[in-house]
Amino acid sequence: MSGPALAVLAEAAGLTRGVGLIFPSVTGRPLSDSTLSKLFRENAIGCVPHGLRSSFRDWCAETGVSRELAERALGHTVKNPVEAAYSRTDLLEARRPLMKAWSDYLT
Repeated sequence: MSGPALAVLAEAAGLTRGVGLIFPSVTGRPLSDSTLSKLFRENAIGCVPHGLRSSFRDWCAETGVSRELAERALGHTVKNPVEAAYSRTDLLEARRPLMKAWSDYLT
């Protein structure tokens, strides 16, 4: 993870109230899928959470990141069962510098 992401997690660790979640809701349960959208809307952030994923994918395409690496970074799986049988890597080591570059681009 990038330095800024690790800093967010370190700060969040002190706010978790021991419930075992990184970003728990006020009730201590997992956040709902609409919580981030609401947060973005209320703070006049001109995008939506899924848009960040889409922006990442476009940035990968525009900066020459391979399709396979971009898809793995997004957590997508290979749907074709024959191709999936031969595609066993998570490309973790290749994803490290990619996510650092994305973090640098965002900040």
